[in-house]
Amino acid sequence: MRVYDGILDLTGKTPLVRLRTGIRSDGPRAYVKLEFFNPAGSVKDRMAVHIIRKALATGVIKTGDTVIDNTSGNFGASVAMVASALGLRAILTVPDKTSKEKIDLIKSYGAEVIVTPTDVEHSDPKGYYMMARNLAKKHGYFDMTQYDNQDNVEAHYLTTGPEIWEDTVGKITHFVAGIGTGGTLSGAARFLKERNSAIQVIAVDPEGSVFAEYVRGNQLPEPAIYKVEGIGSDVVTKALHPDVIDRVITVNDKDSFDRARLVARNEGIHGGGSSGSVAFAMEQVASECGGEAVIVGIFADGGIRYLSKCFDDEWMIEHGFLPSEKMMEKGR
Repeated sequence: MRVYDGILDLTGKTPLVRLRTGIRSDGPRAYVKLEFFNPAGSVKDRMAVHIIRKALATGVIKTGDTVIDNTSGNFGASVAMVASALGLRAILTVPDKTSKEKIDLIKSYGAEVIVTPTDVEHSDPKGYYMMARNLAKKHGYFDMTQYDNQDNVEAHYLTTGPEIWEDTVGKITHFVAGIGTGGTLSGAARFLKERNSAIQVIAVDPEGSVFAEYVRGNQLPEPAIYKVEGIGSDVVTKALHPDVIDRVITVNDKDSFDRARLVARNEGIHGGGSSGSVAFAMEQVASECGGEAVIVGIFADGGIRYLSKCFDDEWMIEHGFLPSEKMMEKGR
């Protein structure tokens, strides 16, 4: 029988699928790694499985203990799934810009969700970052600290990078990924560059995040609010290793959402807003490459988590990403 002992054994080995939207027919081959094929639906499953299993194996935590972290949603769902499968309790703090679909998904695994305001300083105890740190310290919970945990990076060094190398038979020339915590990008990129130092690593960052200028070695800008979820940050994270990054492409909310919608309608590949960011950046990279290049991008999660946001016309109009009839009349 072809069976698995548990849901966590399905983590990883996600497929690479050719991307054609925005890529000229006589240009390079572009592929996206569909991380929504992971059991909880995102690339964060890899990190959650790795960190928690390692903590259990080393005796840092035991069955019945509580794990906690801040999340924009995907990691929370992954942690909640892993905790459910391994007999742990999970608490996740999320900013109020997190989609309802993500919050409901986290709760469906039996985890507790604490919603916090988005528009507060990183150091504000009311925000999702400090809320998780303070609760962990007060109650002795296992704090997963995804922003700074090097096991986050290790998870992708051990799985994501090797899978890409194997599936492209070592022919990959460009690796494109969003910067969330930096773990996916840093771990996979380090593995790939160890195999071939000529591989170009392109990080994708939303407008309003501080990562782009940090990687470029410039003074950190004042962070601004942006709508795309899962990538970008208002602080620098230790899971991001800038030494493996060759270039950063900044993408705004509108281009991210428009491209996610376009790819879904043109190719049936239903990625989230950050996947739109990556696809938009891949077009820019492809426009500069010859036909021999092989570009691989990470689609971190699926669009089903954003049906009430970037895939909802009314939400897009409300936030100025689609023209309403009144807006169109004003523009005449």
